[in-house]
Amino acid sequence: MDASPPPLLSVLQFEGVVIAALAVMFAATWRRSREEGTPLLALGFALTALWYLNGDRIAYVGPNIDSDQQRVWSSLIGLAALLISLGVIRYLGVPRGRRRWWLAPFLLPSVLTLIAVALTPEVPRRLFHVGVLLPYAGAAALAFRRSVQYPGDRHLLLGIVLLVPPLTPYILLAAGLPPTQLKYFAGACVVLFGLALLVISLLRRQRALDAEVLRRAAAEEQLREANTRLEARVDERTVHLRELIQGLESFNRSVSHDLRGPLGGMSNLARLANEALARGDASMAQRALPAIATQCEASARFVGTMLELARLGDLPLRPQPLCPAELVQSAFDEVMLGAPPGPRPALHCAELPEVNTDPRLLRPVLVNLIGNAVKFSRRAAQPRIEIEGRSAGSDLTLCVRDNGVGLSAAQAQHIFEPFYRAHGELYEGHGLGLSIVRRAVQALGGRVWAEPPTQDAPGAVLCFTLPGAVPCGAPRLGGATPSTPSTPSHRASLPA
Repeated sequence: MDASPPPLLSVLQFEGVVIAALAVMFAATWRRSREEGTPLLALGFALTALWYLNGDRIAYVGPNIDSDQQRVWSSLIGLAALLISLGVIRYLGVPRGRRRWWLAPFLLPSVLTLIAVALTPEVPRRLFHVGVLLPYAGAAALAFRRSVQYPGDRHLLLGIVLLVPPLTPYILLAAGLPPTQLKYFAGACVVLFGLALLVISLLRRQRALDAEVLRRAAAEEQLREANTRLEARVDERTVHLRELIQGLESFNRSVSHDLRGPLGGMSNLARLANEALARGDASMAQRALPAIATQCEASARFVGTMLELARLGDLPLRPQPLCPAELVQSAFDEVMLGAPPGPRPALHCAELPEVNTDPRLLRPVLVNLIGNAVKFSRRAAQPRIEIEGRSAGSDLTLCVRDNGVGLSAAQAQHIFEPFYRAHGELYEGHGLGLSIVRRAVQALGGRVWAEPPTQDAPGAVLCFTLPGAVPCGAPRLGGATPSTPSTPSHRASLPA
């Protein structure tokens, strides 16, 4: 019988082909994902494949490496083992700072062994195997360390796989395997190690991709929520702008209406006076001029009120400690200087705690509230104005009460709007005083409202809050204004 043809590939060559395929896979991994360490792994497995493809021609002779051929191939496989170990270390992440030096005892012997093979006449094979395979043990130690730091990335399995190449030769030798047969089993170990490392790398990459997908999904959800909030804010701003536009249109109509009357009256009076002078009727002109002056003063007051309303929004807040009772009396005196002839109302003010506020803003609040109370209580038999104070923690609530015509519940809802006049033409004014009050109180950090009307208490009650109240005369430490417990208010009459 004819002898059977020789196999296409020997065992070592087949192992070399498989290892070469692993090198190509690691190179593809590097090209696709740029994962750390994969270039070194690809180069290390490529050199290992070259060694195994020529393994049948590398003779195992004696206990020492002492020929040129043995030195070349031993340096090649030693360099491949070092590159693979360094690739795994880069893949796991090189420790930072001084912590990286603990890897030196595992890597330095391999470098010294390669230098010894290249420069010395002979090197014991056992010493060569220890020096070349020791970096695997260092990489395994790093993998075990990473398994504690980052559980779930299969670093523990990688550490176990890394121990296969350095331990397998000694286990096989201890089992009685001839040294010349080690390379066959070592190749299988290299293939197993490479496949395991590649699978672990792919699983790690898959886990990173899953985490990235979750991160992007969360980011998209946050983006959708942000878009929803933005759309809500845009809708809110649109409604606000629409209200502002409507308010400006209403403001323009009110200003036009309130200025058209005095200006029209002045125009007619001036025309009548001019015609009277043309006829030689000086008495008619003299009667028209005071009316023109009155209309001019009313228009000037109206414009001044609008300027004050606009100015309140531009004042920087400069709070200082003050007793509101003194400011109440001053505001009352100012109101009475411009009041028309009639009964002088009695002013009763409660004992008020000290507040830390800006008097430039508090004064127009008190002037307009007291002026409002004076105007609407003018027809009462005995006009009376009461200033009440209630402390709640560090906030002070001030209320101005009169015994005038009062407000209905519907009027109380709109009384602080610009140009709103609760009683129409029955009382003079332009409807801006309480708008000034609201804007000034808001600038001080408080709020303003009208108390609901009751049958037992005729008149109107307008209230506002001020933050930062302490009893008058209380010591202040370092300019601070400490708060005091709430105390019941009691009235003390001020000279009217």
